[in-house]
Amino acid sequence: MQGEHKENMQNLKEELRAKIENYKHELAQAENQLRQLCENQEEDQTFDNRQQQKSSKTGGDMGGETEDDMPASPHLPPNKRSRFAIISQQIVLQFQPSVDPDDIPYEQIAFWKNIFSYIQPNDYERLHLRRLCNMFRASLKAPPPGKWTEYPHPNHASIDSLFNRLNALNFLVPHLTATVVFIKEGEHDIQGYEREPAAAAAAEEAFEDALHEPYLRVKYAMKIIGAGRDKTFIQGGGFQIQGAKEEGKKVVLKGMTTSNGGGSGLLNNNGLSFLCDSMTFTQCGCTGVFARNTNGRLINCVITQCRYSGLYCHSTTLIESLVELEGSQTKVEGNGTADNSGHSGLYSFEYSSIHLLYPLTKESVSTHNHGGRNYCSLGTGISGVIQTVDSFELF
Repeated sequence: MQGEHKENMQNLKEELRAKIENYKHELAQAENQLRQLCENQEEDQTFDNRQQQKSSKTGGDMGGETEDDMPASPHLPPNKRSRFAIISQQIVLQFQPSVDPDDIPYEQIAFWKNIFSYIQPNDYERLHLRRLCNMFRASLKAPPPGKWTEYPHPNHASIDSLFNRLNALNFLVPHLTATVVFIKEGEHDIQGYEREPAAAAAAEEAFEDALHEPYLRVKYAMKIIGAGRDKTFIQGGGFQIQGAKEEGKKVVLKGMTTSNGGGSGLLNNNGLSFLCDSMTFTQCGCTGVFARNTNGRLINCVITQCRYSGLYCHSTTLIESLVELEGSQTKVEGNGTADNSGHSGLYSFEYSSIHLLYPLTKESVSTHNHGGRNYCSLGTGISGVIQTVDSFELF
């Protein structure tokens, strides 16, 4: 009975998603037709000029979103409004946020909120849905604040090219640089970068190509958001978080699956704090998540089938490194495929801690790692700690 109910809910969700896609397509077609109708009309030009003057007078703070996030003005010349009214009545009710509170269509907003709760659009879809009309804008929560960009990108043949450009722009004009990057559905390859021979010789772990670093470098605080761990796949390399530590600043990774046969899925050696939400790190040639001299949090993350430890936390200073784990989907399993006794599912080494938010425990989270090495805390000075806590310290 429960399985049948689950199947019915899934069918309903797919049906609603299809309807929304149709609505979006019809809205786009209607807008294009209306633009063509208004293109050469003198009154349209007068109207546009009036709207532009009004916009220049009332510009300013837009609630944390960039101008591109705002919906297009729904105003149309009087002789075009009737056409638009017919279309909108068939698709979705239009309204102005500035109208009298008594005139706001709360029932319609509640209706669309209910629909979107079944469809569960991701951050990127939500951003573009909110730009279609004020009804969707009122029905969906705001996307992450800040300037944004996306990949694939028409000006960048690779994801490395885009991030190299972003890192360079942040160094020159940080206030103009995107702080949100949406990575669309699909498989995306990381090319990595070449490091200096001196740095390669000093590296702790030797690879066949010692000069090559299979990582995408992230040098400033930003949010990198995929379409979902079952939709966005990062291959051939992992994320390397750098950047000087700063209070309240962190790198956020969300909704992706990362596999890096030549290194770690996430490498953070004395870089910015990090937060991973609904990420999967799998089949990594080194550690799934490597955190040294830094702090981070993993929410509903999966680390599996990595060559060495699933999560490795370490500090080389007297300042403790800390990684926090939470969420019922959190899982660390099948790691240590190199069969090296020095690695475990969860590994906390010297002046470092791994905290699991109750009801998670190290026994429930880290399972079926090779050789039964599910967790380990060691150190030549002060040993590392792996423990369940009632609350978190970070963020």
